[in-house]
Amino acid sequence: MRQALTVLEYFVTAAFAALGLYMAWDWTRTRNRRRGFVALAVGLLAAITVLGRISTWTGSNPALVDVEILGFLLSGYALLEFRATFIPLSRSWRLAAIAATAAIGVAAIVIGLPARGGGSRLQAAIVLAVLLVWALSVGEPAVRFWLASRGLPAVQRARLRSLSMGYAGLIGILLIPTLAGVGQNQTVTLVTQLIALLIVPLLFAGFSAPNWVRRIWREPEEEGFRLAIQELLLFSPTRRALAEKALDWAVRLVGAEAGLISDGRAIILATRGLSEESSETILARAQESGEGLLRLDQARGGVAIVADLPLDEGTGKLVVSSGPFTPLFGSDEVARLRQYSTAITAGLDRAILTERIASLERTKTEFLNLASHELRGPLTVLRGYLAMMGAGSMGPISHQVRDVLPILEQKSEEMHSLVEQMIEAARLEEGRLKLHIEPGDLREIVGEAVQMTRPLADQEHPLEFESTEQSVPVAVDRERIGTILSNLLSNAIKYSPAGGEVVLSVARENGLAMVKVSDRGIGIAPEDQARLFTRFGRIENAATAHIGGTGLGLYLSRELARLHGGDLTVQSRPGAGSVFTLAVPLADAS
Repeated sequence: MRQALTVLEYFVTAAFAALGLYMAWDWTRTRNRRRGFVALAVGLLAAITVLGRISTWTGSNPALVDVEILGFLLSGYALLEFRATFIPLSRSWRLAAIAATAAIGVAAIVIGLPARGGGSRLQAAIVLAVLLVWALSVGEPAVRFWLASRGLPAVQRARLRSLSMGYAGLIGILLIPTLAGVGQNQTVTLVTQLIALLIVPLLFAGFSAPNWVRRIWREPEEEGFRLAIQELLLFSPTRRALAEKALDWAVRLVGAEAGLISDGRAIILATRGLSEESSETILARAQESGEGLLRLDQARGGVAIVADLPLDEGTGKLVVSSGPFTPLFGSDEVARLRQYSTAITAGLDRAILTERIASLERTKTEFLNLASHELRGPLTVLRGYLAMMGAGSMGPISHQVRDVLPILEQKSEEMHSLVEQMIEAARLEEGRLKLHIEPGDLREIVGEAVQMTRPLADQEHPLEFESTEQSVPVAVDRERIGTILSNLLSNAIKYSPAGGEVVLSVARENGLAMVKVSDRGIGIAPEDQARLFTRFGRIENAATAHIGGTGLGLYLSRELARLHGGDLTVQSRPGAGSVFTLAVPLADAS
């Protein structure tokens, strides 16, 4: 048992020595203040464990004990300063730590401490004070690291908790074997040495976790990350909202501290953990350096990863930087971020396209508003004078004028109908279209629409009205339902150049009031029917080339039907005519 313990103790000593050497080598590469404190603390702890082994070979040496005490106290203060590099330490706490460390160190040297316990009461009190000062210097960061880890991304959270457990483990196992001389109980020694072996990888992971460890830490967030990519690709909010969400996951993905996303015009869309000035500076450097790792200045204390975003409008940038809670980035983080940048590029391109479409839609709506209101005034005057001429209010007119007057009146009515459609469409787009609901019998409403449209009919396009004898109660806007039916009837006549009757039928079916408008016209191919109800959607082919229209009528008719809680549908085949069906909810007959 004793031999096994001796081997284990040497193994622990070697592990701490290796960790100290690695941290010293790491500091020489970066020359970073934070890593300097790490190297100092771990190096001193490693030196203490080595000196402890030397003491077992050479026997008690007061000078060696003094060196161990000073190194031990200084390691605790270095761990406290490491904590202060990213979690601010108050001035009063720092001064108190310096004063206590210095005072206890001087007292320990002046009084002289025994190498393996025992001694006077004063010496025991100094030993207790050394343990207390060191425990406070290390214990406060252990608690603070754990509290600071809450709510952080997976990599930062795991790193801080590794440090917290490592610090706590040091309090539990290094103080007792090194200074109190508790080594007589073999079981206690075995347990403490095993815990010490576990603490070495914890400290290593907390101070400088390798890539494969960070991949393990990120695993719980992988499902959320996959969902984030799916959301970026499927949904298109504004560019800035998408960039903010994408940047949040980019930071989480590689365990970064800060970052930014810019578009193809070098406009910063989102930042995290960076001031406006530092964002502009880092972006300028990223544009100069290109993709890959970018060394930041010492004030930032690390490096950044730069990934290009090849957008349609130009090359944007995704930049994430290391910080207090993050180790230096490696090839794994660079590869993951480049892969993620592809999804960000697709999402931003989609968002840009969506914004452009929305802008075009707003422009169309503004045009409809402007054009319709500018046309309405002159058209009202024109219709008024035509009516006065037809009524003879302006005196006798020639036969030539009287012959063309009906044509002028018809064309002015068509223009009036077009302007009204444009105004209604603009109101609909802006959400200003209001319905004036009132009860009525759909048979009467359809009959009125037939009478209004009958002047458009002729011998080649007779209108027939079929209705059930049972009342069809509805609660609708009579004027808007009339608009729908007028559009359907005029289209039925217009798109039946070879003639044929147009039939309107009213019926009740499955709780709905149904109006069907049937014609024997040119019909509509199935692949073209989806375009019928879109704004400005027209089907252009040889059969419709000579027929005028704006494509607003059916769009407006279906939207009006849906505002009533119903719908407008079509059944048609080329050469076999069409059947348009207006359905609205039946009202309570009572």
